[in-house]
This record gives sequence, structure tokens and C-alpha cells, in this order.
Amino acid sequence: MEHAAAARDVSAFSIRVLRHIACRDVSAANQAFSPLSLHAALVLLGAGARSATLDQIVSFLGPAGGHAHASLASHVALHMLSADSGGEGGGGPTVRFANGIWVDAALRLNGAYARVAAEHYRAEAHSAPFKSGPEDVRLQINQWIASATAGRIKDLLHQGSIHGGTEAVIANALYFKGAWERKFSASLTRDDAFYLHTGGHVKVSFMSSTSKQYIARRAGYKVLRLPYARGRDHRVFSMYIYLPDAHDGLPSLLQKLSSDPALLESSRTLMAEVPVREFRVPKFTMSYKTKADQMLKDLGLTLPFDPDNADFGDMLESQPGPGPGPLYVPEVYHQCFVEVNEEGTEAAAATAVVMAFGCARLPPPDEDFVADHPFVFLIQEEFSGAVVFAGQVINPSLGR
Repeated sequence: MEHAAAARDVSAFSIRVLRHIACRDVSAANQAFSPLSLHAALVLLGAGARSATLDQIVSFLGPAGGHAHASLASHVALHMLSADSGGEGGGGPTVRFANGIWVDAALRLNGAYARVAAEHYRAEAHSAPFKSGPEDVRLQINQWIASATAGRIKDLLHQGSIHGGTEAVIANALYFKGAWERKFSASLTRDDAFYLHTGGHVKVSFMSSTSKQYIARRAGYKVLRLPYARGRDHRVFSMYIYLPDAHDGLPSLLQKLSSDPALLESSRTLMAEVPVREFRVPKFTMSYKTKADQMLKDLGLTLPFDPDNADFGDMLESQPGPGPGPLYVPEVYHQCFVEVNEEGTEAAAATAVVMAFGCARLPPPDEDFVADHPFVFLIQEEFSGAVVFAGQVINPSLGR
């Protein structure tokens, strides 16, 4: 199935990003992100891209191909993470997923792009006064994200991230809250040592259980599956924990999984429910926020961020006249929140892709212009660029 092939690509992308974050941000103790949130943003970008920019986005998403990734993103938005798919109130996890596109009031989305965004990805289109009220738009988008994530993602877009040169923002918000299929008893939770990769240890709260668990042993690591309670619909969610045998083995585990993404699928499908002797999983809460544009560029996606060569010609209606430079992506923001306890998991994420024209700049400061000394003038035809007259003025009083 094409969904399965695209999902394998997303899994591989997950490990690539985790490796990149771990290598780049060694000071951060915990990191988390949402591959599906970033995936949805990239697919929506790709729907408006053309030529080499589209080819690079498709190649970056993975070998399953553009159609498979578009189909997966549509399935996620319309079914898998749709709030009306039966999870809420049906005993299963509460899930919400929303896509939104804000475009400057002076511009219009291309009709075909707007239809695909709405029908395939449930992306709400909003007209936004970026020129006259950029701060109001920033607050509006942040509030939209906070509302969709039950307040877990706040202020994704910082002050100044939206300004008069912003032309469009593509954003999405994801929320998940699921109870374990077999909840942990709080009475069994104990503090114990958690060993750090740098040496030493810290005391943390560990959940425990005497029940059988889904565990797979592999060379150098183990995998644990913790299922979430199911509702009346078709969706099934689980948490997988990949635990290296060595206390300092996480870098080599990420390297192994990154070089052979098939290990992710084999570990997931070949699991047995086995009795356990010692069983401890730490409770944890984390929030991780990053500017994802540099990360994506480091991983090989460059053209969307190129102000001279990006091609999103299918996203907006063409404008009359010579117009500005090409639409491109100057910044991408991403934030993720995860809390794991005895009851289950609450998680939220959001991605915002800020877009501008290649020649867009912040509005210039007020300037004087006093032509009280010699100057040159040109009279030029705008569309052809041909100079019709040219001259210099040395003394305006002469020749009168």
C-alpha cells in the first residue's frame, strides 16, 4: 500500500531528525518533535511548488514518491487524526489535527491550490492583514494553535517573526491524549536512579507493572510496545521505546536505525507479549521548540528556502505588473510537548512555515529626499526596461 510506503519514509525521517537534533543541540537534555506535523507542512508546500522545488520536496520526503506522501497526508488529516473519527467519547485517544493557511489580504491563493488544500488536507484559508497589522496576525495564529492543542503549544511564533514583509503562513496543530490499555498503578511508582550518558545519575520517578509486556530483543537494544486503549473506531495507537543495552549507547542506536530504517518496521511487527521480572519506565514531561528551517536545510532541503530560486508558482494567483521576486520560505517554526505518566500520554505539536517574496524586506524607515545638488535622471519604460531619456542636471537655472 502506498500509505505504508510513505509511513516508512516518515519513520526514517524521524530517526534522521532525532540524530540531527542530538548532534546539533548537545546541551538539550530532552528533545521531541512531530514528524507528521512537519510532514503535513512539507506536503502543503509541495502542493504549491513547481519544477525543481517540487522535485526536491518530493525527493526529501522519501522514495515512496509524491503521490504516496500526498495520499498519506490526506489520510492523516481526513481520517487518522480527524477529531470526528470516533476517538473522542468512544473510549479511544482524543486526537485533533488542523491545517491552516494565512495569506496577505492583497493576495489570493491559486484556485486549484485552495481546492486541494481544503478538500484533501482540511486546510482553512484565512485572509490576513500582514502589511497593516502583522502583530495582530501573529497573535491570531498563535491563538489558533493554542486552541487546537488544548493550550499545550503557546506562542509558537515569537514577536517579530511576522512582519510587513510576510506574505503567507502555513501552519498546523496536532493534539493527542491517550490512556494506556493497561494503566500503571501509582502505588507501584518509585524513585530510582536514571543513568546519564555523560556518567553519573539522577533520581526520577519510575512507573512499574507486574503484567506481561510486549518486548522484542535485538542486537544491542530492546524495544517495548505500550498500547493505548482503543475506541470504537479503527484507529490503534501505541508508544514504542527503543532502549540501547549500553548506558551511553543512544548515539550508536540512532546511527544503526538511521542506516537501516527497516529495523523500525521489523521491531514493530515481530513483538511477543512476555512475562517481565524488573520493569521500570520513567515518567517524563518535555517541551522542545526549534527553528526547523536550518535543520531541514542541513538534511538536504534547500530550494524552498532560496529567495532567488524557490518556485511556489502554483500557490498564489499571479499578480499584474512586474511584481516582486519569487515566493520562498525564510523560516519554519516547530514545537512539541509530551507528558507520560501512569494514566497515559498527552502530546501536542505545531509547525508554522513563514513565506515571503524574494525581494520582501521590512518596511523602510522614513527618509528625506532633497535634490539640492547635481543629479542624473532616467526616463524608463517599465515592462521592457528600456531607457527612453537620460540626463544630468548640473544647474536647473540654466536654459530657462
